[in-house]
Order: sequence, then structure tokens, then C-alpha cells
Amino acid sequence: MNMTEIIENTLRELGVGGNYIAQQRTVAAVRLALEDEDRLLYVTKEIYYPAGEICGCKWTAVERNIRTVVQRVWRINPTGLARMAGYPLPEPPTASDFVEILAHYIRHNYPDLNVR
Repeated sequence: MNMTEIIENTLRELGVGGNYIAQQRTVAAVRLALEDEDRLLYVTKEIYYPAGEICGCKWTAVERNIRTVVQRVWRINPTGLARMAGYPLPEPPTASDFVEILAHYIRHNYPDLNVR
């Protein structure tokens, strides 16, 4: 499986299928975080902007779409998200926290994935 498929499958586990444009934009953001975890230090500049370029939209649309994904996941599978986070989540994570949670989960559970 390649990185994109792993991210898509992880989102599907949480209840976000490929029929959401938000899923595509979230995949791009998580992929960028996996390629270089230092990007998580400057999420807007290093993740949202490039993901917007990849997806042909503004960075604000990327962030908004990730928030939409977070709200969907929180509504239908908050337990699964907390399990992936590895700590209790008393409220929905921010968009940037969500990207970090998924990137960390994938990095930890797919050690053979070719990421830094």
C-alpha cells in the first residue's frame, strides 16, 4: 500500500469516505505532514498553503475542509479518533491537531512506510 492509500484507509476507518472533497484535501495535508513532520510547526504556511496548491484551492478551503472532516469524525466515531490519538479527547481537535494525530498514528502503525 502506498502513503495515499494508507491515509485514505485511516480516514475511512474514522467514517470519512472518498465521496467527500474534504477527504482529498485532508489526505494532501496529512501526506505533507508525513513527508516532513517539521511542517507541523508552521501548519498554515507549510501544510495548508501547499495542500491548497496541490488541490487547486485556497489554503482557507483546506483548513475548512479538515474542520468539516473533524466534525464528521467527532459525530460518528469519537472513540476511534481518541484511540488513534492515544489520549482522551474531551472535545473535537483543531484541524492542525487532527492532521498531527493522523500523521503520528500512521507513522507509528506503518513503520515500513517511507517517511522521515
